[in-house]
Amino acid sequence: MLKVAARSIPLFSFNIVFLLFFSHSLSGVKGDKSPVYAEIRYTDSLALRQDTTFYPVVDTLPDTISFSIVGDLMVGSSYPAKAFLPTEEEGNILQYAMPLLQETDLRIGNLESAVSDSAKVFKNCGNSTQCFAFRTPYKQAMWYKEAGFEYLNLANNHSYDFGQKGVTHTLGFLDSVNIKTSGVPQRVFDTLTVRNTRIGFVSFAPHTGCLDMNDDSLVRATIAEVRPLCQLLVVFFHGGGEGAARTHTPKGREFFLGQNRGDVRHFAHMCINEGADLVIGSGPHVVRGMERYKGKLVAYSLGNFATYHQFNLKYPNNIAPLLRVKITSEGNLVEHKVFSFLQEGEGIPKPDTTSKAFKMIRTLSAEDFSYQAVEEGVFD
Repeated sequence: MLKVAARSIPLFSFNIVFLLFFSHSLSGVKGDKSPVYAEIRYTDSLALRQDTTFYPVVDTLPDTISFSIVGDLMVGSSYPAKAFLPTEEEGNILQYAMPLLQETDLRIGNLESAVSDSAKVFKNCGNSTQCFAFRTPYKQAMWYKEAGFEYLNLANNHSYDFGQKGVTHTLGFLDSVNIKTSGVPQRVFDTLTVRNTRIGFVSFAPHTGCLDMNDDSLVRATIAEVRPLCQLLVVFFHGGGEGAARTHTPKGREFFLGQNRGDVRHFAHMCINEGADLVIGSGPHVVRGMERYKGKLVAYSLGNFATYHQFNLKYPNNIAPLLRVKITSEGNLVEHKVFSFLQEGEGIPKPDTTSKAFKMIRTLSAEDFSYQAVEEGVFD
């Protein structure tokens, strides 16, 4: 099992230093009695000197919790070169989604990179043209906080791109800005409380350094451990084949580049059988359909939402849904709507008045699951 090591992280310029303490109880790693420390120095960033947290007025019934949910997020990478980062003129590439994000209680998504200024690349791509490593600097990673995200999934094929040091830096950053996470042995699960309801998060993927979604015993044991600790349980997974030809959700196991990417239908149903209230998928880099299983919503892939510069954003990879879900504190689904965005330019999500995301998810849901109840979200 991976353990989090003490790290000193040289970051920015104006030498505000604080010490983060990660205890055994927060790490979720059994048997590791030693505390973990990470020292972080932040740059002179306006976002760090001002309170940019959203305090939205949410149109939600008293006993329901509303979520804004997106797929893959990678707002820029300084690896292999800083030229792959957004320009100063572009600013926070999430800005066009922020008004909509503010309308819900929670904002959650998949963090498709390490967060670090200094970790060295660990992934060995060899001569493969299908292998990428992403490292988002702290300055750009602050955009997630500015956009209001409370939870970002780490169970995916890029969280370990920069090895153990990259994971440690990522966890240190997320903890420092109070963004919850899960999916790696150092953080098996996390919880947060909203509207007096405690929500648990667990996540899985078939990749190095992640909780393995192909290990049914591990999945069941993890959910069994977390379920008594929360009133609602959200499960993320990063699985399935990748690419424009993988929009349909097949029955059975999927393979991509020789890797077992999981049986996503079996996985989702198992999670709900064990107590999950909501299951969210990513990984294929395209959208897939949704279904209701035993009354619970499964979104099999929300595709890419904000994936800057190094991603293939040709149609349909540029389709970027924002899924709004409302659930009661007892776990009953009240509403789910798909708001359509398109990634423009190098990967900036902007509202799509042609509703491509909604139309594709509605069609795939009907074709793959005979599910006809997908609703469209309408921009004000």
